[in-house]
Amino acid sequence: MRKSAIFIILAMPAIAGTACDREPVPAARISVEFSARASGTKGAPQLTTVERLAAQHFSVSAWYTPEGEVFGAGSRPYIWNHRFGLSGDTWHGMTATGAPDPVYYPLDGTLSYFCYAPYREDTGPDSDICLTVNPETSLTDRLDHYLPGSPLICFTPGTTPATQIDFIAAAPLLDVNRHAGRLVLDFTRHLTTDIQFWCKYEGALNAEEGVTVTRISIRDVIGSEYLYFTENVGIPGQAWCSVISPLDGSGDMPVASYTLSTQALDLITGDNYLDGAEAMWLNNTINGRLYLLPQTLPEGAFLDITYVVKNRGSDARLDENVVSLPLAGTPDWPVGKTVRYTITVPVADRKEARLAVSILDWTDAGNTHASQELMY
Repeated sequence: MRKSAIFIILAMPAIAGTACDREPVPAARISVEFSARASGTKGAPQLTTVERLAAQHFSVSAWYTPEGEVFGAGSRPYIWNHRFGLSGDTWHGMTATGAPDPVYYPLDGTLSYFCYAPYREDTGPDSDICLTVNPETSLTDRLDHYLPGSPLICFTPGTTPATQIDFIAAAPLLDVNRHAGRLVLDFTRHLTTDIQFWCKYEGALNAEEGVTVTRISIRDVIGSEYLYFTENVGIPGQAWCSVISPLDGSGDMPVASYTLSTQALDLITGDNYLDGAEAMWLNNTINGRLYLLPQTLPEGAFLDITYVVKNRGSDARLDENVVSLPLAGTPDWPVGKTVRYTITVPVADRKEARLAVSILDWTDAGNTHASQELMY
């Protein structure tokens, strides 16, 4: 069974005791390059187009396999977490400042590529993308359809909504020789879940009153997960694992909380009062998009909503309430989908908030090429 790997770049020494006893020689002046044409769109605001990917850069790693063999547990890292960016119509190795920093093919054998976006150092202070090159078999033996020899990626979304990223990883490219030319990367699949909050009120208000949501918190959901590469019926793929903690290998997954507020400009502000009949999308702002980890909601996960009844003329607060809704037992967060929470908050004599959950296709604002690849 052949195997695939994940991503990162740095020349690495030979690994003793593997099938790759031969040291690759990067003497040929054939550089690694990826192709791009047109401006197909696929992504949410942070990674919507080829142009945005070019501005953010992405990470490339490659594993070397000697001539006559295929990628597997004996393949060794050849380049590790190398930054690639766009110049003209070609993605190639570069520095953070955009200076050329090419990577060259070895004279023999093949390379297998594992790429993700955005580049780790560009993710902000409270997000992280961490690669494990040689994971322990005690861990990988517990992963369904794990591709032996491939690394793991631990992804941790930023706790501040404005710093969250639309994390994507390309399907692996296996056993590529130096005469392959520009390579095609498929960066079209969202690997996170897009979380939306919609809200309306029910009950009777006086004519001069309005209801607005000032704060939404999603508490104690899984905050870090392993992404790993798979092979199933000979087809390489990717999967999340939410039963092995990236912290210690146990089943107790790390949890995190995420808060949006009008004060932080994560939620719609101003005179956008809730309607009593039709729900409003509250986090439809550039800073308010939540890209979180696909998961089954754990016990102890809650959704908290703070809403205020105001006098529309004076903006005076007449009443403020916080409701907490349990998330355990509600629908899972699927990879690459939008989960829409529609909250109905009570006013006047109403006493209980209600939560409805919809699972939708991830539809990008203004995207008229939903079926096109990001890089092709």
